[in-house]
Amino acid sequence: MSAGKTEHILVVEDNEDPQILLKYLLESRFFLQIVTRVGDALEKTSEQLFDLLLVDINLGEERTGVDLLHILRENDAYAHIPMVAITAYAMPGDYERFIAMGFDGYVSKPFTRLELLTAIDSILLNH
Repeated sequence: MSAGKTEHILVVEDNEDPQILLKYLLESRFFLQIVTRVGDALEKTSEQLFDLLLVDINLGEERTGVDLLHILRENDAYAHIPMVAITAYAMPGDYERFIAMGFDGYVSKPFTRLELLTAIDSILLNH
């Protein structure tokens, strides 16, 4: 990865504590925008092309992170943009389930800085 910020990441997370943590862990390396709802994410993605999305699954509203994934995959601009599920779902088989749904990566909460950055770097390197 090059020195300095180059990649733009959209974080879709409705809980303030993970928002603060993600901002702390990532803002020195990436340009970050954080939204709390599917509608806000759709608005931001219509205004700007992001290099990667970090998407919480349970967003405390009717639509989920999985719904957002499916909506964006129908958009040509986002058909191949990497999306990473960030979720408290951490049971055996959850990784495979989220990958099968169409996510490019999966990070279970709670996560370490290393786990998060490894997932992001691996996905960005391979896309």
